[in-house]
Amino acid sequence: MGFGTRRSVGKCAPEPAALSAAIDRGFGAVELYLERAHLDAFEETVAAVRESPVSAASVHTPHVQLDETDYYQLTDRLAVELDASLVLHWKRVLQVFGPAVEGIGFEAPHGHENNTGASTLHLEEMILGRGSELVLDTAHLYTAEREFQRALDRLLSTYPEQIGLIHLTDDTRRHDGPPFGDSEIDLGETIQTIRRSAFEGPIVLEVMPDEQAAAMRVFGRHWQD
Repeated sequence: MGFGTRRSVGKCAPEPAALSAAIDRGFGAVELYLERAHLDAFEETVAAVRESPVSAASVHTPHVQLDETDYYQLTDRLAVELDASLVLHWKRVLQVFGPAVEGIGFEAPHGHENNTGASTLHLEEMILGRGSELVLDTAHLYTAEREFQRALDRLLSTYPEQIGLIHLTDDTRRHDGPPFGDSEIDLGETIQTIRRSAFEGPIVLEVMPDEQAAAMRVFGRHWQD
């Protein structure tokens, strides 16, 4: 799939200050969170990342409408330029539109992030069963499955070749992305489930920037347990 080796990854905008802050928090690589303006200034964005002290492990599509295909194509081009993977997602682009999204055509290694509330069965039918790759967001899965840990283990065990990147996020059924340990998910069990699996790609710690250093400490502690 081309998503690289297993490691914890930060998340930030492709801007000099944000990229420098990521290295200060202990991350050598990040997932880039994009707005339209970053892609409108494409060359400046590429230069900012290349000149920064961190590398881009993955590039997340901006929150645009499905018919704004130029931004999907620019995000793909950015991923290729930076030798990064491409994360395809927006809350209104449900998994039923997967074939339409794939029809845009992408050069970079890419996967579809599961939507909030999308069940394992739905992901199997609409993404994995079609042969597409999945970017697995733990919080989004948690909102869909009462037996979350069993569902997580099933996906990682059954589709190891189609899951190349994980978004690790704490969660409640109603609130996505609080600081690690401030919510309902058993992060220790979740991290151990990932560690025991065949998954070997990057793990993006999805918390607000000011919480990322603390999240990495929590992740490292549980990874070693």
